[in-house]
Amino acid sequence: MKDIYKAMLAVSSLPCIMMSEHVYAEGTPAPNQQHGKSIMDEIVISASPLEEKSAGINQATNVLAGEVLHKEAAATIGETLKNQPGVTNSSFGPGVGQPVIRGQAGNRVRVLQGGMSAMDASASSGDHSVTVEALVAERIEVLRGPATLRYGNGAIGGVVNVIDNRIPDELPDEFKSAVEYRHNSANDQDSTVFVMDGAIKDTGLGNWAWHLDGVYRDSNDLEIDGLAQLPEDDEEDHETTQGFIDNSDTQAHNVTGGLSWIGDKGFIGLSVSEYENKYGVPGGGHHHEDDHDDDEEEETVRIDMEQTRVDLKAEWQDIMPGIELGRFGFSYNDYEHTELEGGETGTRFTNEAFEGRVELLHQEFAGWTGAFGIQMEDRQFAAIGEEAFIPKSDIQNTGIFWVGETSHGDWTYEVGLRLDRQTIDPDNDSEIDHNTQSFSFGSLWQMTDDQRLSFTFTRAQRAPSIEELLSNGPHHATNSFDLGDDNLDEETSHNFEFGYRYEGPVNLNLNLFYNSIDDFIFKRNTGEEDHEEELPIFQYEQEDATFRGAEASVEIPVATNWNVELFGDYVRAKLDNSGDVPRIPPLRYGIALDYSPNSQWNAGLRLTEVAKQSHAGDFEEDTDEYTRLDGHLHYHMDVAGSDWLVFVKGNNLLDEDIRNSTSFLRESAPESGQSLEVGLRIGFH
Repeated sequence: MKDIYKAMLAVSSLPCIMMSEHVYAEGTPAPNQQHGKSIMDEIVISASPLEEKSAGINQATNVLAGEVLHKEAAATIGETLKNQPGVTNSSFGPGVGQPVIRGQAGNRVRVLQGGMSAMDASASSGDHSVTVEALVAERIEVLRGPATLRYGNGAIGGVVNVIDNRIPDELPDEFKSAVEYRHNSANDQDSTVFVMDGAIKDTGLGNWAWHLDGVYRDSNDLEIDGLAQLPEDDEEDHETTQGFIDNSDTQAHNVTGGLSWIGDKGFIGLSVSEYENKYGVPGGGHHHEDDHDDDEEEETVRIDMEQTRVDLKAEWQDIMPGIELGRFGFSYNDYEHTELEGGETGTRFTNEAFEGRVELLHQEFAGWTGAFGIQMEDRQFAAIGEEAFIPKSDIQNTGIFWVGETSHGDWTYEVGLRLDRQTIDPDNDSEIDHNTQSFSFGSLWQMTDDQRLSFTFTRAQRAPSIEELLSNGPHHATNSFDLGDDNLDEETSHNFEFGYRYEGPVNLNLNLFYNSIDDFIFKRNTGEEDHEEELPIFQYEQEDATFRGAEASVEIPVATNWNVELFGDYVRAKLDNSGDVPRIPPLRYGIALDYSPNSQWNAGLRLTEVAKQSHAGDFEEDTDEYTRLDGHLHYHMDVAGSDWLVFVKGNNLLDEDIRNSTSFLRESAPESGQSLEVGLRIGFH
């Protein structure tokens, strides 16, 4: 596969890009009118047909598309979304970046690929990367609150849906292609992307649309300012790297092809994707005694990941009386990654999964428009090998749901219901079952033409995951000895949210939330050590917890072609009886300045203040405050009928030592120092 990529790049000899056609939310202005802004609310959510008629009750929805997505796109989903309100990045070195939404991550944040689960192993551990690519996405949607209810009991924190047109749903007017190349000085990262879309029309078998895309990315160790690992009490014995993070290089490539038959009332399509990712785990090494002497040596840990994914989707209008639109999706995934310890195979994670989803949008009934559906998932998951800590298990999830909406004058109401059953059948052990019930209610009051208030309440349950139930052994990539508890109960979240939006001479957005979670499951650092493995023991435990916080932004046009945004978000998470929830982001706030003199030029600066996190949790280290300054410069031009974009991004321009409280490796793997990313994108049509 690697040789195929190199051959394609050699033939084209073109630097490369995402899409030649920008995709925008419905009703949003062109890029030169919205540089630097997130696209909010007035959107078409692709994950479900219901939102095509939605009034937008869920104020806490973000969509990245077009020029905004291109400016934010990065090597991982977490890094791509880290500037969105309420969203931060949980890194495990440059090769891993998982999204954290309002302090919640892992099994509480569901990452979707075109409305279907990513079906990787990213939720099971912080060192596992997400297998979806932001660089080929047309749009990325971040959903919080009631809108997450239809996606299963693992979406209490939120949903990230990545849409990339791998299965075309309409015929393109003409053949389109695009190439992009970008280079990041922080780790000499080279990223190359290609996208092609075309159609085969008026054949004897109807009209067909096809899609092809690919990504190749390669990087060296990440450069930083100062020491990688924070000094311990005895600095003379402190061993770490200076100016870079050892074992943080990455290499990944992905290719996807899709084909759809397009009819008058819908489509049916199939796509196949191959993904490989090899990356180092900084600070994930562990010590062992050499067989020939008593000296201890440190082994580096590397991840070798492979995934084959097949998706089938169909959509059809008026499929039966009373049903306006039907959607069907089926996905098959064969996933495997091996943790190489000192070059030898350690733990091997496998996940062979099937997911099916049917969603029907029904006609108005008693004033309600709604969608109902069923979602089924069947997978075999295991962490096997000499250091296996999760038994091979058959996991089945089945859920049924309904979400409806009605309007009366200036008021709109939304109600949702969902029932789920999860069954885990481990080898050589008894079956574990959990039943969950979820409910949501939302209301929106359009106070005036430019002001609206919203209120939502969600009671959502989440069944414990397999690693929370059955972990029992060393996991050297995370440098921990993990212990599950097969007696864990379901989590029950009661989330209250208030939103206010004003659109006028200035744009104001405010969201307040209060989330009380009964039987919250978390991974506690016990402060003890397994003497045989010499690893700290982490125990999955359960306790009531409370999350509360706010997100706010104000956009102000200060002069012709100039725009200023003030922003901030905050979350505080406490366990009811034993202190703080670990790995929670601290308060952050800042200002962004954007300048667009015409459709060709755009420039901006973003200054973010991040406060000290002094509520790190038991046996966890606090993180210091820091100031981060980023900037960008874009220049558009037309050359011989093609669209060109030259761009420059400056990251951490103040060269701050940035250690994120959400990261398991904050003491040994900070973010990059001052760096520059340059790129060129060319679109043909």
